Amino acid sequence: MRKTSVFFEKAFRGYKVPEKIRETSEEICNVFNINGICDPMYISNVIARESGSGDGESTFTSDEIKNIRVIAERLQYAYGSIISRNDIPKLEKILLGQREDEVLSN
Repeated sequence: MRKTSVFFEKAFRGYKVPEKIRETSEEICNVFNINGICDPMYISNVIARESGSGDGESTFTSDEIKNIRVIAERLQYAYGSIISRNDIPKLEKILLGQREDEVLSN
């Protein structure tokens, strides 16, 4: 079930997350049905920290997303009850910029 923009506005309120990282975090939450209000920021911080695009503590320096495999493995570990090891390729596709309809059709 896709979360509404109201959910994400609340989750990101008070933070300046680069658009590319924010959209990627939102997509991960939607594809894997991750519902916690703190999860979008946690995912954004993992992406930023592992990409060198931020400090992992809500300070962002760019919107670059790299080290895709490392990020996917960290998120799979953190959300192991929701994201299986078999889902790592799907996570990687999302991190590379594919959206839900593209990811689910592959």
